[in-house]
Amino acid sequence: MPLISTALTAVFGVLLSLVAASAAAQERIVSADGAITEIIFALDADDQLAGVDTTSHYPPDGVAALPKVGYLRALPLEGVLSLQPTRLITTTEAGPAKTIERIRDAGVQVVQLPVALSADSALERITNVGQLVHREAASEKLVATLRDQIDQVKLQMHGKSGARVLFLLAAGDHGVMLAGTGTSADALLTSLGLVNAVPEASGYKPASREALLVSNPDAIVVAEARPGQFREQDWPALTRLPAWQNGHRLTTNAMFLLGFGPRLADAMKAIADIVPAGETTADAR
Repeated sequence: MPLISTALTAVFGVLLSLVAASAAAQERIVSADGAITEIIFALDADDQLAGVDTTSHYPPDGVAALPKVGYLRALPLEGVLSLQPTRLITTTEAGPAKTIERIRDAGVQVVQLPVALSADSALERITNVGQLVHREAASEKLVATLRDQIDQVKLQMHGKSGARVLFLLAAGDHGVMLAGTGTSADALLTSLGLVNAVPEASGYKPASREALLVSNPDAIVVAEARPGQFREQDWPALTRLPAWQNGHRLTTNAMFLLGFGPRLADAMKAIADIVPAGETTADAR
């Protein structure tokens, strides 16, 4: 009997795998969020993708071959439906609301996941996407790996917690913005035990010479929406700050830093690496 039971269990497992594989093969997914797209690729489920939105840039070779449906906050009805998707996976930031509703009315399953603004919520989103693309085992493995990596970065922050970080977003036509409270940038700093150098700002606000000078940061992060959008020669007030002069600065891709996706630990480490240890400006006050 034990042998029969073991055999039946094995057969049942194979059948479940076949059912999951069949379901995945029938999926045509539109991913309207850069981090969600990254997760789908990380789970090796990109064969289910019918298209992505314009915030999806990574991995570059993978997304380059996929149709683009527009920006997640301004999704075009015809653009999405023309790809004949079975499912639209996006976040609660997607819109317009009427378009989302009409996509749903057309028979497309619309899944709007919460925006991830912490390590825990980022890991939970990976689990949720894994279920949606029938890659539960892969998502479980990715979550475990990412959790270990994040723990390692937090160990690296010993002696650096409480440092003040000035976070800027170079956002193309919107210019250079200060990342204040209530932003994904602020959430990233909080996850590292760091202090936002402009706590009086709420949301993203245009940067000014005066605001930069009084920020008095220990480190400076510049997130570019596209490579080369930040021109340091245009910001002498920033480049004269001691943190910049001493090399405690980072300029890199905004989605890499703010996506809270599979590269979260790498983003956290990139910031941890530029934060000086020892006495900070917060300590000196």
